[in-house]
Amino acid sequence: MSAMNCVLLPKGYPMRLGAGSPKLAHIRETLGMRDGCEIFAGIAGEKLWVCRLHFEAGGGAAFEPLREVPAQKPMRFAAAVAFARPQIAQRILFEAACLGVSRLVFYPAAKGEAAYAKSSLYSGGKFSEWLEKGAEQACAPDIPEFFACGSLAEACGCIASAFPNPLRVAPDLYEATANLWDFAPRLAEGGAAACAVLGGERGFADSDREYLRGAGWTLVSMGGRVMRTDTAFISTCALCRAMMFDNHAPALKPENL
Repeated sequence: MSAMNCVLLPKGYPMRLGAGSPKLAHIRETLGMRDGCEIFAGIAGEKLWVCRLHFEAGGGAAFEPLREVPAQKPMRFAAAVAFARPQIAQRILFEAACLGVSRLVFYPAAKGEAAYAKSSLYSGGKFSEWLEKGAEQACAPDIPEFFACGSLAEACGCIASAFPNPLRVAPDLYEATANLWDFAPRLAEGGAAACAVLGGERGFADSDREYLRGAGWTLVSMGGRVMRTDTAFISTCALCRAMMFDNHAPALKPENL
């Protein structure tokens, strides 16, 4: 799923990879990089640099920072998604980091499968691996905040608290009262923020819609196609990213680094 366009390393440790690291194997075998080559590497959640790659006698590799890469700000966007089967959730985690989502929340849907929430993906820390892979794909060090909530209401509160006065939308196939694109003028304003909550594989229950409307969320349409949860999530994030003024940043060009 990932191409690893940069290497992210944990905070508080030397900038190096051990001999048995899968990331180092990717650098050697897939990227074909040699000693002395330049590579993007950084600290997860902090900064990214252009680094000099040094292979060590023991089989590991060290990264020598040469110059800092201009920071790419994460989106002012947070999302809540119903617990999904692991392979769907993995893609959501990956794409959330790749797109620059600031905060990602999973919650148990009224029409969802309770067993999904028990997956070790959410409780065992494996979610962080997929977030990191997405950030490495995007060549960006920022990692989305991750939360697992116990209800739709808790999840809505968690994402809405990420920013002051965010746009609140909930994509819904059946009872939408607006199109997501209707909010383009608002999202194009500097400093605008948005939150989106998505239902489970079978969509929102009537009780979900009642709660969302009462809590100030707008049910929005993205067309008449029945999308899988990960497809709906990616579409929502991408549309909001395209509409948000703050994301119109210069492309990452080697000659500018």
